[in-house]
Amino acid sequence: MFDHDRDFPRAYTVPGIPHKAASTLGVKWALEQAEALGSAVSLYAPGKQNLQHVAQDHPAVHALMQRGVRVTTWRDFGPGSGVVVALWPDERHLLEADECGSTRALVAVTWSPRQTLEWARAKGAVPIGGPRPDISPTRRLDPVVAEAIDGLGILVGQHKTADQRYRAAMAKGLTILRDAGYALDPRALHTHAIGNGWRASNAEKLREVASRINEGRVIRLFADEGVADDAAGVGASVPG
Repeated sequence: MFDHDRDFPRAYTVPGIPHKAASTLGVKWALEQAEALGSAVSLYAPGKQNLQHVAQDHPAVHALMQRGVRVTTWRDFGPGSGVVVALWPDERHLLEADECGSTRALVAVTWSPRQTLEWARAKGAVPIGGPRPDISPTRRLDPVVAEAIDGLGILVGQHKTADQRYRAAMAKGLTILRDAGYALDPRALHTHAIGNGWRASNAEKLREVASRINEGRVIRLFADEGVADDAAGVGASVPG
């Protein structure tokens, strides 16, 4: 397990319940975790403007703010600490909160299912407020593809910054898989990557590169990138 890929409690409010109920359930879960972990609660919101009407619309959130809990927004440096309540997050900022070393537990108060459910599936987050929705990817990864992505992750996925050389490695590895007849589902690849040690930013690059390959768009040639012929073992893992 990499330092950014830690095991801690995660939850999300299921889509479809009233927004006031969702924030109340998220705060309740966070307070329970804070007591169990001996940690503080913090709020992570898109912006200060999103908190202007919480007294009426989200009283549980307002009560936390009245208690003086730490409030950070997407404009701030870092997503908070301790037990983090991510209010109405998009996928990018939710994953940033998940990777933050000071996060001890994380609950997403869902606004857009599209922004939350892929993270929930990849990280095994617990649903609150209703039964677990169907969050399976549209196409399950072939075991060969999953093994190849795990191997590629050792070279690429855990690095803080994936430069052009690493992006080329992604492209070469995915091209090997495609040429061997394996389907490249960008969403399924992304979900698998963030659930298996890849940093969020690199998993997003993996999704983008897969989309480009599927669209037939030109990926920069590999010859100038110093990428090994087997693309970090991808070639070796593909039956030939």
